[in-house]
Amino acid sequence: MIFLINFLQFTSSLLSGWLVMRSMSYLITVSQKRPKRILLLFGCSLLCDMVIFIGDPFNILMNTFVFAVIVLLTCEGSFWQKITIGMMFSCTVMSFSALRDNYIHDFLFPTRQNGITVVFFRSSNSIFADPLLLSDHGYQISGTLILPFALLLYLGTRKFAPDKDYSLSDSMWRLLLFLMTLPLGIVIVVVALFPVSDYGFIDYRKHRECVFLLLIALFSFISLLWCITVLSRQRKLEQQSMFAEINRKYYEAMEQQHFEVRRLKHDLANHIQVFSALPEDKRAAYAKELSGNAAFAQSFAYCGDATVNAVLTVKKSVMERCHIRLKTEIDIPETLPYDKTELCALYANALDNAIEACLKLEEGQREISLKSKVGKGLFCLEISNPDPDAEKERCADRANKRGSFAAGEGAKHGALPPTSKQDQGNHGFGLQSIREIVKRYHGQMEIKRENGGFELFLYLPLA
Repeated sequence: MIFLINFLQFTSSLLSGWLVMRSMSYLITVSQKRPKRILLLFGCSLLCDMVIFIGDPFNILMNTFVFAVIVLLTCEGSFWQKITIGMMFSCTVMSFSALRDNYIHDFLFPTRQNGITVVFFRSSNSIFADPLLLSDHGYQISGTLILPFALLLYLGTRKFAPDKDYSLSDSMWRLLLFLMTLPLGIVIVVVALFPVSDYGFIDYRKHRECVFLLLIALFSFISLLWCITVLSRQRKLEQQSMFAEINRKYYEAMEQQHFEVRRLKHDLANHIQVFSALPEDKRAAYAKELSGNAAFAQSFAYCGDATVNAVLTVKKSVMERCHIRLKTEIDIPETLPYDKTELCALYANALDNAIEACLKLEEGQREISLKSKVGKGLFCLEISNPDPDAEKERCADRANKRGSFAAGEGAKHGALPPTSKQDQGNHGFGLQSIREIVKRYHGQMEIKRENGGFELFLYLPLA
């Protein structure tokens, strides 16, 4: 019987810890390293297994500190995000544990003497001692209630959590942490600072306000989760608006540049007349000036979409100046059914990133491959280039015994390679903009870094 009770308690604590860890993964990225995941599982199981007695400050203070440290070590993200998420789950689980160990337990295993319900004993010599309670079996049995609670926590978090790739600024996380201090403070005050009588017991009939305070702290998780979801949606809308404005300006600038090309070509006859009228000593300078003008670069008709042709024509001239070879395989027979600014952003941002990477290489290694076609109801785009950081990452991989950024990882965790520019606050929006456009059209995007190359692949449904 004792073995069965111990087994049930251990199993419920382990499963509850796993459910809490899974719930956390919807709000914060958990490290993929096995030792760190095991450490977080241990921390969550310890959090679920801990007995919280009102009047005993040690367990709650120690557990809060230990769990916060474990979350900081095992999760990814900013310091404020990790500490806020850690405190949210710590406060929620310990609120339930305090209710379970001081009130639900007494309801299941009542011990009454002279009309007083004994919830917490300081010593086994108490005149109100109950053998079942003092043997801890009652607490072990009631402790298994953490499993259905953890299941409800997991299901609720999964249903109402924000998008997997959501992001909040540090200022927002600090605001949420500030809001978190109220329910966490309630739990700590009730548990750690609540007075216990000289006889070593609490008469909860006179202190039922503790139940309401702990319930307030418990259900504060719902409001905080709702705040995170609303703030993340608002931030996503702001980012989409920003990307749309950037893409619009990019498209307008490219359209203006393409218009200047056509206009200057139209004025070619005037330039020839001016050239023939100039003195011999000035013709060479004038010819040199005209030859360097982008207007006289070749205009390419790569496909049936005018926007794609305009983008590739402009980017082709940039690549030629930078001594970058461009290989193209394009099969787009007609105009694509997408917004022109967003279509421009897809090609232009992807090619800009490839050009930036090639500029870090020797001229003989600079090459970009672009494949794009329409078929079977899908529009596909693939751009690949040599990876200038491949050798550095191979050395790091050998040292850390881990793989590189792969398509599955990027798709699963929503991670994007960081910008290599020093001003990271004003750069690094290219791939984010591409990903937003792909999601808006219900497509898919994959990023691969392998065999010394970088490859971006995406597809969008045509309908």
